[in-house]
Amino acid sequence: MNLFRSKEHVKKWSGFKPGTEAGILTLADALRVMSTPRHRNRLRPDYVSRLPETVPAFVQRLLEVSGNSPFWDLRPD
Repeated sequence: MNLFRSKEHVKKWSGFKPGTEAGILTLADALRVMSTPRHRNRLRPDYVSRLPETVPAFVQRLLEVSGNSPFWDLRPD
């Protein structure tokens, strides 16, 4: 994970790929995504078996913070 001060700093990064601007999330948005049960419950002994239950909340939060950007579309091609 790379942390940048602004979108402008991301765009000046040597590893930046033009056309991926829609994938830039603020730290606050990344934390909102990581606060879903999919990430929050990683230390639970039943984490793997309950993982499918966490997908809807994770996807919903990702859609919220990304503005439903196609960059973050999780559906297989």
